[in-house]
Amino acid sequence: MNNKTVCIIGAMDCEVERLKSILKDVEEIHQGAFNIFKGKVSNKDVVVVKSGVGKVCGAVCTQLLIDKFHPNCIINTGVAGGIKQGMQIGDIVIAEKLVQHDFDATAIGYAKGYICNNINPQEPTYFYADKNLNTELKKVISEKLPKLKYHEGVIASGDMFISSNEKKKELKKMFNAVAAEMEGAAIAHAATLNEIPFVIIRALSDLADEDAGKGHLFKEKEAAEISAAAIEALLERI
Repeated sequence: MNNKTVCIIGAMDCEVERLKSILKDVEEIHQGAFNIFKGKVSNKDVVVVKSGVGKVCGAVCTQLLIDKFHPNCIINTGVAGGIKQGMQIGDIVIAEKLVQHDFDATAIGYAKGYICNNINPQEPTYFYADKNLNTELKKVISEKLPKLKYHEGVIASGDMFISSNEKKKELKKMFNAVAAEMEGAAIAHAATLNEIPFVIIRALSDLADEDAGKGHLFKEKEAAEISAAAIEALLERI
């Protein structure tokens, strides 16, 4: 994919700072509420932007980048809460598919997570990451960051910070989710509608339980650095 364009989205400053720092020949572009940084990495155009937190911010930012830069792929990086048993803070999660766990039309007979798209109202709507990009990401983690433990599976996104074992169990039961966060499925939704390949990676900042968000356990900045390191390695390969 040399000489092509890759757009990278993170919700918060800590999720994009490292990636901004590796850009060469940087151009800063202001578009609406977004400050966009465009530069070069490994002979390809790379665009990095902070979207803001939540599904609306993620979707709007994705569409803006698609319209303005016509990327060959979209990468979403950041942090998440771990749901699968045995996970540890600092582990990596690679999305195989994503679901909007807070999309709820169950009152009219639809499955939780079904987004009313006339596909199968008895099943949640999933958005599938690009298999080739996921394969390359797993390779670079194994080769260049071998100490990182990664998991692959369903990421559940919603406009809420998950911090209870009850909700954590619900997401596991309903969607077989391995992690929860607040933008990925919306970014995936927008990318899918535009037929743009995407990959979504998260590092665990917490375990989505009652301790999530507590200062001594919540590792937002450290986890964001781990996720960004994996993306930096991926950019050298794709």
